[in-house]
Order: sequence, then C-alpha cells, then structure tokens
Amino acid sequence: MPRTVQGSGLSIRMIGRDHQEIAEILLEINFNVSKDGDVGERLRRLKALARITRSHFMLEEGMMTVAGYPGVGIHALRHEWMLDQIRRVAAYWDRKSDAITREPILLWESHIAHSETEDRAFDVWMNEGSSPILIPGPQQ
Repeated sequence: MPRTVQGSGLSIRMIGRDHQEIAEILLEINFNVSKDGDVGERLRRLKALARITRSHFMLEEGMMTVAGYPGVGIHALRHEWMLDQIRRVAAYWDRKSDAITREPILLWESHIAHSETEDRAFDVWMNEGSSPILIPGPQQ
C-alpha cells in the first residue's frame, strides 16, 4: 500500500511543475551560452534558477521529512551540492564577462540525473513501485 502525506497530491504537482520550470531555465541559460549571449541576462537567469531551486528543495525535503523517508539526509546534502554548483557558476560568470564554459551543461546534467535517480528513489519508496510522480514531464 502506498505511503501517504497529507496534501501530497498538490505538493507532487508542484514538484513536477518545478522540475519543468528548472529545466526551462537551464535550457535558456544553455541557449544564451551557445549563442554568446548577454552575461547579465545569464546571471539574472541563474539567480532565478537559484531561487526556484531553493524553494523546490525545501518542498521536497519537507515532504520527505513528513513521510519519514530514510534517505532525506543524503538527499538534502545533494541539494546543497547542487545549489553550490549554481553559486559557483554565477561567481565565475560574474568575474569573467567572456566566460563560455561547460558549466551550464553540467548544471543541466546534474538536474536530470538528480530527477531521474534520487527523486525517483523517493517516488518508488512513497509508492512502493507504483507509477512515477516526480519525474519531469507533461502535467495533467
């Protein structure tokens, strides 16, 4: 029988929307870099990314804590690492106006890997093998 968290339906939809919004911002940043776009705009998008990512992580960790998920501690550490990567990229771009590097692709890869493995592990634990709830995709 699946575990339940009061209000989890809304939270789960919010998590899915967050994943989509994070992915869209990362694509915008990658496009900006590939087209040698404006560094100021890139930094603004990184700040937006940091804001929504932080909010998203708080929601996820709150759900995990309420549900009694045993992996919440390591999951929270992974979240801190991901936020640190965003800060490092922003600091690098802030110092070097011509910085065209692989970092935005690494942020994208990190987001996808985290969603497909660590978030998926929580999903499986919550649903004991039922359909996925946290993987990015079209929302119904």
